[in-house]
Amino acid sequence: MYINRCIRKRDQRFENLRIIRLAFAALGGTTFNGADLSGASFSHAYLQRTNFADSRHKPTILTHVRWHQSHDLDRARLGSSILQDPRVCTLLTTLNGIDHDLSHADLHGANLASAQLHRIRLNNAMLNGATLEGAELHGAILTEAQCIATNFTAAHLTGACLEAWNIDETTILKDVDCQHIFLKEKPDDRGDRERRPHNLDKDFQPGDFEKFFKETLDTVQILIRNGIDPAAFRTAFKKVTAENPDVSRDSIQGFERQGQDILLTLQVPSGTDKAKIERTWDEGYQLGLKEGYHSGLLEGQTQRANDLKEVMLSFTQNPLSIHNMNNPINTGDGSFYAGGDVNLTGSTLNLGDISGQVSNQINQLPDAAPTPNQPSLKTLLLQLKAAIETDTELSDDEKAEALEEVAKLVKAGSNPKESTMQRLAKRATATLKAIAEPLTEASKLATACTSLLPMILALF
Repeated sequence: MYINRCIRKRDQRFENLRIIRLAFAALGGTTFNGADLSGASFSHAYLQRTNFADSRHKPTILTHVRWHQSHDLDRARLGSSILQDPRVCTLLTTLNGIDHDLSHADLHGANLASAQLHRIRLNNAMLNGATLEGAELHGAILTEAQCIATNFTAAHLTGACLEAWNIDETTILKDVDCQHIFLKEKPDDRGDRERRPHNLDKDFQPGDFEKFFKETLDTVQILIRNGIDPAAFRTAFKKVTAENPDVSRDSIQGFERQGQDILLTLQVPSGTDKAKIERTWDEGYQLGLKEGYHSGLLEGQTQRANDLKEVMLSFTQNPLSIHNMNNPINTGDGSFYAGGDVNLTGSTLNLGDISGQVSNQINQLPDAAPTPNQPSLKTLLLQLKAAIETDTELSDDEKAEALEEVAKLVKAGSNPKESTMQRLAKRATATLKAIAEPLTEASKLATACTSLLPMILALF
């Protein structure tokens, strides 16, 4: 009786004896050895003495089998299936994983449709090929979960943590019900878990969740080491577009500085051979360098910033409209945001005209401040404009470029509570930070970015 109780409790000391007992108990019972049971339902079935073990010649296939409210599954012979894990067996029969911990569990091919999985921990879980249609995953932790070919159709993922989860084009994210997600399981020193959308007052609209991750998948990221050579960049891009008609100038999503390197992000159609794109780019870039365009390794942040700007100005003058950047790049560590409303017009800019236009726009803003102890947006933008125009470290083209971003802040200030205007303001401040980055700390624009931009953003 003691041994029997231990076996029923899955005491590891008697695991071998449990397996032997199940083998004997299954003699004369229903056997499915080697059967393909894909999509079968054993809901409410009594499964004591049933044999699901592999046959000598082929395995028993239990993909997407429905086990909900089946009885005595723990007394069946389960072979090498995922049901060998008591946690998995309990989850599949009850479909209730609320607050459960299934970290590192093997759930590949599991049928968890409509399961209640609130706040379940699935860290490093194997979910490849599983179906979670309509599953309630509010607050679930999917850190580093493997979700290749997993079906999340109509699943509820609000508040879920998706840090480093592994998905690809076979992962189904159709009609997902999600208001926001987190990209970090543990908060940083500021309590930030990388919420998306960033704005706490904003939620995903229907279809946004799928777009957020689909657009991440349909991109190619190319690391350009030791800065960027403008001529080699043009040679490489020309080669890529010549061999891939679906890739155009509008495919450029953005540039991100990573130390001395530049990360280029290109939007590509679904099903594109991304490895081929990168090989073609590397061949073209090396060809451009060998033809004599390269003048040695780029040195210093100022030179890298100028070369990056030259690339963008060159494409703009061709002309090129750089857009499609739905996920703004954080410029706090030196990255460069290039997308949305970027408008670089190089030496054709008329600084005096732009300055006058921006002044007129700012003067149309109300003088009143939101609170008595807070300066108005009009006051802050006038100070920012003055800092730009009197900064001796900026060229006229750079001043004109910065003033255009101030004009965008003025436009956003016409309706600061609207989400579209808030995004416009964030993009404009990100670009201003990028312009100021290669400047010295003593420059007026750099000082203004530190003191004025936080106060400006606080008004949106």
